[in-house]
Amino acid sequence: MIRQITENPIDGITWNAGYSDPYLVINFRAQLQTFEMEVDGRNSNRYLIVPGNFSFVQPGFKIGGFYRGTQMCYACITFPSERLNPRFADGEPKIGLSDPVIRTLAEALYLQRHRNDPDAILYRESVTETLIQHLQLIHLQSDSLGDIKPSSLDYLESYIREHLDCKLTVSQLATIVGTTPQTLQHFVNKRFGQSVYEWVTTLRLERSLDLLSHSQMGLAAIAVESGFANQSHWTRLFRRKFGITPGKLRKQKQK
Repeated sequence: MIRQITENPIDGITWNAGYSDPYLVINFRAQLQTFEMEVDGRNSNRYLIVPGNFSFVQPGFKIGGFYRGTQMCYACITFPSERLNPRFADGEPKIGLSDPVIRTLAEALYLQRHRNDPDAILYRESVTETLIQHLQLIHLQSDSLGDIKPSSLDYLESYIREHLDCKLTVSQLATIVGTTPQTLQHFVNKRFGQSVYEWVTTLRLERSLDLLSHSQMGLAAIAVESGFANQSHWTRLFRRKFGITPGKLRKQKQK
């Protein structure tokens, strides 16, 4: 159930929320200049909130915040406690995470919030169930920040592959799976034998090799599409990994 939605200009507002069921607070739009959040009157933190950021709060916890900035749209979506695994329903709140899948599903619920015909109700139930399962699988399965499950890394790899042409930072990627940069570095190294930077670079190189082999794109365009700073940077890393420059490899394939 979507409890509340705000689409008004905001320039300094203090708010508090707390429900008897677990709830998800998600920001659909707006880049806020200042956002401070506390849980149960403690652990006050300042965050940079961007579209798609969300927090998940279990029943019994109250969150409060202070906004300053701009017009925004956010929703507070509650779930029946019995729909969540009891271990997750009783855990610690997850604050200030980011996930494009959560944002897409929440926006789907938001767009259908006023319809009450049978088809719309069934649609909202289906989307809500998908949202709950994704939330549990990706963000709530760790008992602590020291535990990242393989499925979370699989999800993160899919996210990286879809955003290779964007700037990706370790902090950003850690936030997506709800952990710290240090913990993410540890588990990526444990699984792939690489640092996060090396892992992302490997995925970029794999993308560039595929484009080089199966497209007619120019070399400079392939470098950009794969997320490299420029063609020279890509060529240097490509030769180091594959033992040949992109230009020579393409000429070989054209013979």
